[in-house]
Amino acid sequence: MQIFSQVKKKLALQLALNTAAVTLIIAAIISTISIHSSIQSLKTRQQQIVSSTISSTLPSFNLATFNYNTRLNQQLAEGLVTHPYIISAVVIDSTGTQLAQAIKATTCQPSTLGLMIFSEPGIHIEALSYNNTPLGKLIIELDHCRSIAELNNQAWNILFNALLFSLLLATFIYAAFYRAVTSPLTRLVKQLTGLTADNLDKVDLTRMQSRRQDELGQLTNQFAALLNLLKDHIHQQRKAEATINDYSIKLEELIHKRTHALTHLNRRLQQSADDNPVTAAPLQARLHTLTHLLQEPLDQLVNTLSDTEQTHATAMATHIRGLLRDLRILQDSNSQRGRELIDISNIATECLQNLPPGYASTDYQPPASGALYLNRESVRLLLHSLLSNAIIHTSSKGHLTLSLWHEQQRLTFSLSGAELFLNEALFEQDLMPLCPENMALPSAFGLGLSRELAQLLGGELRAQQQADGSSLLLCSIHCDSLENLLPKVRKHLHQHPLSIVVENNQCRTRLTRWSEQWQLPLHSDDSSNVHNLLVTDNPETARRHGDRCILLNTRNDPPNGVTTTEVCSESDLLTALLEQAAPQHTETTRSLRVLLVDDNTINRMLCQRYLKNLNIEPDTADNGLQAISHARHTRYDLILMDCQMPVMDGFEATRQIRRNSLNSQTPIIALTGLIGENERQQCLTAGMNDFIGKPFTQDQIQATLVQWINNYYDNASD
Repeated sequence: MQIFSQVKKKLALQLALNTAAVTLIIAAIISTISIHSSIQSLKTRQQQIVSSTISSTLPSFNLATFNYNTRLNQQLAEGLVTHPYIISAVVIDSTGTQLAQAIKATTCQPSTLGLMIFSEPGIHIEALSYNNTPLGKLIIELDHCRSIAELNNQAWNILFNALLFSLLLATFIYAAFYRAVTSPLTRLVKQLTGLTADNLDKVDLTRMQSRRQDELGQLTNQFAALLNLLKDHIHQQRKAEATINDYSIKLEELIHKRTHALTHLNRRLQQSADDNPVTAAPLQARLHTLTHLLQEPLDQLVNTLSDTEQTHATAMATHIRGLLRDLRILQDSNSQRGRELIDISNIATECLQNLPPGYASTDYQPPASGALYLNRESVRLLLHSLLSNAIIHTSSKGHLTLSLWHEQQRLTFSLSGAELFLNEALFEQDLMPLCPENMALPSAFGLGLSRELAQLLGGELRAQQQADGSSLLLCSIHCDSLENLLPKVRKHLHQHPLSIVVENNQCRTRLTRWSEQWQLPLHSDDSSNVHNLLVTDNPETARRHGDRCILLNTRNDPPNGVTTTEVCSESDLLTALLEQAAPQHTETTRSLRVLLVDDNTINRMLCQRYLKNLNIEPDTADNGLQAISHARHTRYDLILMDCQMPVMDGFEATRQIRRNSLNSQTPIIALTGLIGENERQQCLTAGMNDFIGKPFTQDQIQATLVQWINNYYDNASD
């Protein structure tokens, strides 16, 4: 095994092994031909010897048989078997009577292979006659053992010579190839081993050059020239980096002086943007517009209903009121408030029970998961909207299958059916048509608002084409299970054990049971220990204990001015414990996500420096294709896109990103040296929101962030 392992690593050994194999095959063919020739020669010689022997003794057998001289026949037969190639001789007269017989004892038994080689039976029959008168037959049996022995000796000699020739030829080829190819390549590999960008300056590359005029020498010289070019490039890059660092240090001093002055102005601009509904986030602006558009017809409908009672009008009013309620739920979906422990299987069952009869039937496959920490109303609204859209795009006799599963903090909904057909244009529809056919459906949201709701819940919504041509509606959202949340609570309570001081006996029993089930550290009911985390329903006790206190409402009349939870439930306890476990006196905000796309190394490093000064660490890409790959997996707050790049330019990359659901609404700012009106129009046509001319400054970068990121000051410090 070690020899074959070495062969895989050595080029000369591989060639020698292959040559030896080919030589052995050729030697085997030649040996086979030689052995066959030897067999034919042996057969011919044996036949000639036997024929001459028989021809010399046959007249004597004829005369003895004609004279009925049995004794002479016996003597002739015994003399015949003394021949080395004859083992028996029998004389039979014309009546079939045996006149003489002589048999020689054999010293070997011919093998099957020998009999196959000498395929003749070894029996010779010669007719006896005298003066054309038939007298009988002379039967002679030949001895093949001698011929086979001679053949074996010749075959072994032929095979030995062929093997020796193969070994000598393989050794010669190995030595020649090792000297001509392997040895120079080995020296080149040893010289390249350990070379890095750091020690390339210390290596004498002239020693790598070769004096050979063949292809291998040219390859070695070209490789040495390539390393020289790389060495010069590294030297120039280090020089450029040093220049940029010196320039950045000088810029930082100037920027630091101007940043403080710009901060006040930017805050005023941000405050003005927050006060103006038109500058709100795109989704909030759309919801604001939809709500106002629906409010006026709803008021007119209510006034009409005050004078008349029409079933259709009443249904329309109820439908619009439900839609307004759903829009308000959508507006609050990105809030962390309102989350509770829910059983997703129960919610799915309730949603299926709300489906009206006469539409496509739906099968449900419940998930095998425990309690999940989610916003109940948002999840119910999302599931209602998915079912409504799937039903309206399925024939009345169609059949749908709803599947839910939870894994790795993702809750996934799947709706499929042989009659379900969806296209990408439906994902631009915010509301389904307000027609009588849709009044009975549990939700009027189109796939556009459904996708927005899924994104607000930390997920995505998409349609996938099936093999039979139907569509598969897939929706996944972020969720935390009780098992994932409890370790953080236990870690906090390790320093602050839980003390339960609740006057309501039923509530106290339930709190104790939940705490034991969750394996939370419990302490005795001693509210005087300020290090404990106190759970109580007494406001006075809560005020005395300070910040480390959870006040639960176990009464029907909570005191004025005291914030309590609505009910004493398992979700209330978990939410309160999570708030206590969160870092205190600090605002937890996520950092802004910015994608910087530029093929020029200096421009990219300079813009990275500007963004780093603004406490933003951007993702970077060298061309449009890399930018598309980033945009498919990450939702960005802003994308800075160079226009002219190799592989794929910024215009085509922008058009493809706009078709991506994650960043279809993300502001994309062009970084361009083109300042003409035609070039600006080209940027806007491709889907870019604005442009910054090169060379740009940090003031321009920060002004762009303030203008296009609505919550800039909530996420980035001054």
